[in-house]
Amino acid sequence: MINRLNIKKKIVKTSILATVMFTHTGCFFGYFENPLVPIEKPVQHRTFTQTSSAPVNVVFSTPMPTVECTNDITSNCNKAPVRPDELKPKIKTSTGGEVHKLRSIQGKSITVVERSNGFIFPEYKNKVVILEMFGKKCPHCIKEIPTFNKLRSKYRGKVEIIAVQVEDRMSSSEGNSLLRRHKIHYPIIPGETATNLQYNIQNTYGWTGILPFTMVIKNGVTEFTYPGTVSYNEINSDIRTIIK
Repeated sequence: MINRLNIKKKIVKTSILATVMFTHTGCFFGYFENPLVPIEKPVQHRTFTQTSSAPVNVVFSTPMPTVECTNDITSNCNKAPVRPDELKPKIKTSTGGEVHKLRSIQGKSITVVERSNGFIFPEYKNKVVILEMFGKKCPHCIKEIPTFNKLRSKYRGKVEIIAVQVEDRMSSSEGNSLLRRHKIHYPIIPGETATNLQYNIQNTYGWTGILPFTMVIKNGVTEFTYPGTVSYNEINSDIRTIIK
């Protein structure tokens, strides 16, 4: 009888401890705010190398740091996909790839030419290009700005960054304030002018709208993609494998 009582006490203590730990994760309360919507799973880091014209095959690699616990697609670290009815008239090359004629908020003209396995940037010949989808209200995106500033400085003349602001429209004053506050020296493209580019990335690389979403492109080939936050050490290590 004594042994049975001891076992029951241990079971009760274990159950209480597990309940306390669960309710202190932060996700517990978010779940009951909207119990019909499942809580997001941690973002996975995907990295791939593609050198042929075959369809892009994405390989899952090491887990990325978890984004903030949220069950709301309208949160600042998620973006609704671009719909086909939002697309603008297309300019295509002789091989069928679309040409995106864009302009940054700083006034720089940027051309992006689609390939089946990446993009070509005529204004950035012989350079590694980091193409990022980010949001002006996304805290993880803002935290990555120093990483890109550091990379651009470290690989000056070899690496360039292009960021597309894909959340709601950003006024000129907002854009200039963002540039000054975070000392951004790379071009920022308004997302509403690059809906076709976003649509291509959704369909080709499986971008679901998670922010930030970063791509590393060399000689027209997308070498790496990072859904969610990527650390300086990780992206720097990857760049070093492809840069001369």
